[in-house]
Amino acid sequence: MRKDGDHAAAAALLRAGLALQPGDRDIQAHLARTYCESGDVGRAIALYRKLIRLNPDDPIPYEKIDRICRDRGMIEEAVRLYRAIPAGGALKERGHERLHFLLVEKLRDFPRGIANLREAIARFGPSYRRCKELGRLYAKRRDWRRAAGCYREALGLKGDDADLVGMLGWALAESGDPRGAEECFRKISGTFQGGASLAEIRLRQGRLGEAEEALNALAARYAGNSRVAIGRAELALRRGDASAARALCGEAMKRTPPYFAFELAHGHEVLAGACKALGEKAAAAHHGMLAAALKGGPDTYTALADLGEGKLGGGDLDAAELVLGRLLELYPGNTRALAGICEIRMRRGDPRGAVLAGEEALANANPKYRDEQIRCHKALDRAYRLLKDDARARRHRARAGELGRAGGQ
Repeated sequence: MRKDGDHAAAAALLRAGLALQPGDRDIQAHLARTYCESGDVGRAIALYRKLIRLNPDDPIPYEKIDRICRDRGMIEEAVRLYRAIPAGGALKERGHERLHFLLVEKLRDFPRGIANLREAIARFGPSYRRCKELGRLYAKRRDWRRAAGCYREALGLKGDDADLVGMLGWALAESGDPRGAEECFRKISGTFQGGASLAEIRLRQGRLGEAEEALNALAARYAGNSRVAIGRAELALRRGDASAARALCGEAMKRTPPYFAFELAHGHEVLAGACKALGEKAAAAHHGMLAAALKGGPDTYTALADLGEGKLGGGDLDAAELVLGRLLELYPGNTRALAGICEIRMRRGDPRGAVLAGEEALANANPKYRDEQIRCHKALDRAYRLLKDDARARRHRARAGELGRAGGQ
């Protein structure tokens, strides 16, 4: 019956079976799934919680509630679920792992993410992954000394991780220990990261001749590499040629993959310095803002999306448009960015422009992200009403309602 879409009949049949066999976990699990598929997530969650009480060591009900909550944006409820696992429970360690994902990747709540990792280390001891992740979170908070301490502890557990040696080097550099940083980078100088980091730390120290020599060696081995080209742009800037620096950096960043947030941040810092030297204050401020966001965010996409929407929420439409435009350069056709552009155009009294952005956003939308679609449909409802196209307005209004109900909103 459930496969045929008759969830009400399926639920009634399962409830009848449960009345005859109240302790049957399979029936309860099938009933919970039926409730979930019919959109009755409240009853589904309640039944999965009952299954947890019956067997607290079974991970499956936790996974089911976790999935329901994530699909509907109920992340804090999922957090409470894992926090409630008792200290001596068999799933407590696994619960800390899920909390890390929810707090850091979903909520981007670094302070709670740090507290969770510290609690996990206190309970279950340090591990390479925990120490490395804790260091990464401290680095995001710009607490470089603590980050360096965590990276050192992680290296004590797995000393052959060249990437982690590089991360320790940059934590030391940011905390005011350039010699310690250079020592780290020398240890991995045979890798691209080590060579590039050595060149970059020498640029910071004003050792321009040594930096140029390192950059030339890298360019010979890695022709066309964007990080090397950004280093050469910084070299030009430090030698007083801001125009060449801007041109070199702009071209290089076209080749930088979006997932290299560190490299993108460096590029925007160089562009900020070049624009400032050229007297272009607004452009310098824009690039400086992007660099700061990329350094502090969990990843490129989230950093720029949150920055753009923050500017939009604060009413700074020009800044929001520039940031979201940069997001679209890196992620062409991105629904979240286009939804923001749609809202900007509506606020500027341009419903036709809003329609273009909103319809493109929906054409590229991932069905998994209902909130983004609802946002677009609501904006298009308003835009089409202003354009006197009532039929299209009604269609988008109805679709927004359908998606909201399907998501329990």
